[in-house]
Amino acid sequence: MKNLLLIAFFAAGLLHLLGDAMANSSLAFITKPLLMPLLAAWLVAATNRRNEYSFLRKSVLGALVLSTLGDVLLMFSSGIFFLLGLASFLLAHLFYIGAFTSICSFKNGFLKRNPWWILPFLTFPILLLMLLWNGIPVGMKLPVAAYAGIISVMALSVVNLKGKIANQIFWTLLAGAVLFLTSDGSLAVAKFGQPFEGSRLVIMVTYLGGQFLLVRGVVAILSRSKPLPEG
Repeated sequence: MKNLLLIAFFAAGLLHLLGDAMANSSLAFITKPLLMPLLAAWLVAATNRRNEYSFLRKSVLGALVLSTLGDVLLMFSSGIFFLLGLASFLLAHLFYIGAFTSICSFKNGFLKRNPWWILPFLTFPILLLMLLWNGIPVGMKLPVAAYAGIISVMALSVVNLKGKIANQIFWTLLAGAVLFLTSDGSLAVAKFGQPFEGSRLVIMVTYLGGQFLLVRGVVAILSRSKPLPEG
């Protein structure tokens, strides 16, 4: 069952990308709301809810529910729907932060011993905001700035796990976080800066890849944990 769900996720993702590429708005509209629910269903099917990381599992499922809401809201182009979609994804990142800090908090993780790793994830949102600031409408400046900060913290919550989880899982999660950053950065450039050819493809490929790798890493963590006793 779990393999079928994963195949369905990739199939829906491919159909959505084809819909975008062929300017088939109906196909893109139908498939986009299916993407994160299929990924969430795979997470549920591939893991046991009764294990030492049950909060991790619940938090990531919450992030995927909020991502679904964000996907639906961003299908509409008006300002209020964009802000609501932004808020949904901001909350999704907070759920991801909660998930990863439940494994290891910032107080005693990798970043406390290696704070220089913070620099690239601090520099990225600052440079992006400096580049786009004049193109962001006044009413959106604060929400966009807050979002840029939160997604960087999400990526740092993954970096903080280095040495606390298996190396292969760590790099899978980090690749997912970086792809998610790339997707949101590309979306910001396309909306508030200079739209570039193929921007929709870049945004969605990096978004789907980022979400998949984050969930894949979490599935690997949950699969290695020991079940809690019944009762």
